[in-house]
Amino acid sequence: MVQIKNQLISSTPYSHGQNNQKLYVTVHETDNNTRGAGAQNHADLQSNGNARDAAWHWQVDDKIAVKSFDHSFSLWAAGDGSGNGNMNSIHVEICVNADSNYKKACENAAELVKKIMNDEGISASNVVQHNRWGGKHCPRKMHDGNAGVTWSQFKNMIGDASGNTGGGSGGGSTSWTKVTGNWTGQTLGNGEYGEPVKQLQTKLSNNNPPFYPNKGANNNGIDSYFGDNTEDAVRRFQSYYGLDVDGLAGTQVYNQLNGSNGSSGSSGGSSSDVKWVGTDDKGKRLEAIASTVNYYDSQRWSNPTGQFHKGQGWIIDNLYRVNGSLQYRVQNSNGDLYYTTARKDLVKVVG
Repeated sequence: MVQIKNQLISSTPYSHGQNNQKLYVTVHETDNNTRGAGAQNHADLQSNGNARDAAWHWQVDDKIAVKSFDHSFSLWAAGDGSGNGNMNSIHVEICVNADSNYKKACENAAELVKKIMNDEGISASNVVQHNRWGGKHCPRKMHDGNAGVTWSQFKNMIGDASGNTGGGSGGGSTSWTKVTGNWTGQTLGNGEYGEPVKQLQTKLSNNNPPFYPNKGANNNGIDSYFGDNTEDAVRRFQSYYGLDVDGLAGTQVYNQLNGSNGSSGSSGGSSSDVKWVGTDDKGKRLEAIASTVNYYDSQRWSNPTGQFHKGQGWIIDNLYRVNGSLQYRVQNSNGDLYYTTARKDLVKVVG
């Protein structure tokens, strides 16, 4: 078992109080590659007040796990306002400093997460990525899958209450529901199998960039079973394109895979259903990577106010979900506020 140290903090302004129902464990990465920026460094950062307008329960590296807050705290860590991410989740930050062994840090994190699951009665199905709550590209290295540990491998380390960790394999205790016909946008989810799931997996794998259910496995995980790896691929796809990140493959995912979402972030419609999401990227620069990107003077997707061009950018102020798609509120150099897409094929966050 990884060495555990308590360095508890009694209060923080970055919480919603101490009424955490402890329904989830949310896994993050620090995204801090600085040498020496391990678990003790991040625990000290929190003990000294933390200038990041955020807080989390645990930090873990290749040597030690340090606990900063009792699990009763509902901490500002997920970027979902008063949703389950902030309110009812225990947050674990995996350190990615350059002088740490990332794979060992992940193994230690898996041991820690299993302890938390046992202590708090949380099932493996409720161990989730930060990405689930607000669409942030976190945990980045696991998402990208190029640092030696993927999300599916991490879930394998902790075990899976459903009995399935594949893309998904039909073994274990999962009760599979067969779906038939072709996939035309009907909602597909974890626990289903059949031709529509295979068509979804194939489209994800053939996308540019590809989102394989299980890269490197037989046929990259295309096996007609919607298991945890396929759900993870769907979540990564949704996050990349600024869609609702729920792990379900429905109309939004189908339209995006089939090129039906437009080229400049427009989703159509004149009335807007707006929900605040929040973001840890406040104050960072949002830069256009497409040739043109629409912006608006209110939260909508139709009738753009103007366009900014590739290489141009404004400062991120906040993040919302408008008619089901993510939209940044941004500020220009004059202090004017506008709204624009969060689609990762159109814009990128810098800094």
